Amino acid sequence: MNAICHLLIVAVTLQTGNGVSLKIVGGKEAGLRPYMALVRTPGKTFCGGTLIKPGWVLTAAECRVDRTTTVDLGVRSIKATREKQRQQFTVIKSITHQKYNTKKHINNLQLLQLSGTANLTKDVNVVRFPETFPEVKPGSVCGIAGWGKTNNKNSYNSDKLMEARVTVIDRKKCVNQWKPTVQITKDMVCTSGKEASMGFCNGDGGGPLLCGGFLKGIMSFGSLLCGIPNGADVSTRLTKDYMKWINKETKKRP
Repeated sequence: MNAICHLLIVAVTLQTGNGVSLKIVGGKEAGLRPYMALVRTPGKTFCGGTLIKPGWVLTAAECRVDRTTTVDLGVRSIKATREKQRQQFTVIKSITHQKYNTKKHINNLQLLQLSGTANLTKDVNVVRFPETFPEVKPGSVCGIAGWGKTNNKNSYNSDKLMEARVTVIDRKKCVNQWKPTVQITKDMVCTSGKEASMGFCNGDGGGPLLCGGFLKGIMSFGSLLCGIPNGADVSTRLTKDYMKWINKETKKRP
C-alpha cells in the first residue's frame, strides 16, 4: 500500500493558471451552510472560504485573488444567481500569512477583506470558533463542504454545495503517506474517508473543516486522485497562533 501511495499521492494545490484546485468526492448535497463562501477569480481560481466576521473571509493562501475576485455568500446553486438570500462582494484587501511557503504548503492561510459587511441572517452567518486549540484526536469525525469536483472522471465543478463526513487520521500514518513529497507538520490535520472513496478535490481548497460544529481547519491539499480509500487529505489546522494572527489582522474592521 505504501509503495502505491508514494506513486499516487502527489501534492495538489489550489487552482492557479497552470494547476488544479480541490473538490468534494463521495459526498451528498448540503443545502445551505451559512458560513460557506464561494471565492472566484475568473480564469485563475475557484475556491471555498469561511465567513469569520461580517466583513472577512478566511481561505487558503494558494487561492489567487485580484481585483476581479468575487465572494458569494448564501449560495445554494452557483447557476441560480438571483437567489434572494445570496450576497456578493468584491475583495478590497487580501492578507496572506507572512510565513506561507508554497512549496512546503505551510501556513496556507489568507484573509479576504470584503467590499462591504455581510447582512447576517439564518442563511448567511459567521462560523463558530473553538475556545481552545488542542490537536484534533484521531478518529474524530469532521465535516467538509464545497463546490468542487465530485469525481475523478470529469473537470466540472458542482453546481450545488456538496458535503461529506471524514475521519481524522493518526499523524504518523499521514507522515508516512506523504513522505518524501511533503513534510506534515503539527500545524496540519489529516483526514480520510477510511475505506470509502470520500474527501476533497479540485475546487474545494480553502473551505472549512468543521469538527463538533467548530472550525478546526482550512482545506489545503490532497492526493492526485481525489477521495481514494485510506488516503490522506491535509488541512491547515487552526491553532492558537493562527487565531492571534486572524484577530490582529481583522481587528480594525468587523
